[in-house]
Amino acid sequence: MSTDLLQVSKIKTSSDIPRFPSGLSFFDAFLAYHIREVLGVGGSAYVASDINGILGVFIYDGYERTGTVYTQSRKVFDYFRRFLCDAPSSYLFAEIEANLSREIFDIYSTALRDSITHNFEYEVASPKLDEIEQFMSATHSDVNPSWSKVALQNGDKCFIVRFKDKCVGCAWVSLASGMGRLHTLYVKPEYRRMGIGEDLLFARLLWLKLKGAKLAFSEISESNVASISIARKANMHRSGHVYMYS
Repeated sequence: MSTDLLQVSKIKTSSDIPRFPSGLSFFDAFLAYHIREVLGVGGSAYVASDINGILGVFIYDGYERTGTVYTQSRKVFDYFRRFLCDAPSSYLFAEIEANLSREIFDIYSTALRDSITHNFEYEVASPKLDEIEQFMSATHSDVNPSWSKVALQNGDKCFIVRFKDKCVGCAWVSLASGMGRLHTLYVKPEYRRMGIGEDLLFARLLWLKLKGAKLAFSEISESNVASISIARKANMHRSGHVYMYS
């Protein structure tokens, strides 16, 4: 399909993923990674280009009704935003700022040059898939039920904290091209303000350091004061924005 000289093609399998030029997005290192993941859970992925080459990438999970467009082009952003008009109650994440109803997520990042020190209060473990799926289904009912298994197969790492033999906190981390993405942190409400989130953050940073990552980042809603406070304890600083449009 095409619009105003914009060519949009669907990526059907992982083997169809092209080589992307640098500068499409802050998330350049994760483009192929996220495409493989969304295809694995039954979602879809598209590449937008013009005569000068690739301008952006769009992924969409129909179960979660959530899409992400990776682009610096307003033309590409507008095209896929209209694309989602046919999917009621959908959300679109993008780095493009538009005068539309939105929630702002700040990107907090830190270089992993120095040694990482932290006094852990809890044991942080790497659980088996069945425990992860049980926790995710109880705490993230809107997440695609296939996601945990696919994410692990794609290279994601999951950490949990147990309290009195019950899983009370869970957090994920991805690694691509020396960049680590910290995401999907959740601590059950009755166990918050106990240091569990902080332990999960530093466990992931130490894992990334061990794997040779040079940078770690996380997208945190401006309204999530607790997560921002924890990020700052790890010397993470605001370095960009992502917008969620509804």
